[in-house]
Amino acid sequence: MGDIATKILEIEAGQYIIEQGESGYGFYVLNSGSLEVYKDNVLLTVLNQPGTIFGEMGDILGKPRTCTVRAKSSSQVIQVVASDMKDLVEQNPAVAVKIIKTLASRLESTTKKLADKTIVNTIWSISD
Repeated sequence: MGDIATKILEIEAGQYIIEQGESGYGFYVLNSGSLEVYKDNVLLTVLNQPGTIFGEMGDILGKPRTCTVRAKSSSQVIQVVASDMKDLVEQNPAVAVKIIKTLASRLESTTKKLADKTIVNTIWSISD
């Protein structure tokens, strides 16, 4: 069985929690406050719902961090570090369900944004 550790972190406004491209280990759960998520220096979203999971992609994919997360306001997060993601989800099925729902919600949002950008306005279309 792999080790699982949690730690509560108090984050000041402006402080970085995750930086895009860094090797990351573990993920986070927002307890309170507000966090900004950036990709290539473009603000993607603001996280402010307690219980929101972020930073899990690196552990799941075994790749560097895909986004930067910075505190918009004073915040409290829980850092969850597992020596093996498989052990984490086996020992904590509720965490696995939360991660799955988080990823599905992000996919739905991304798919909607992509669809919205690709819709052709037929009023301005020219037919031959």
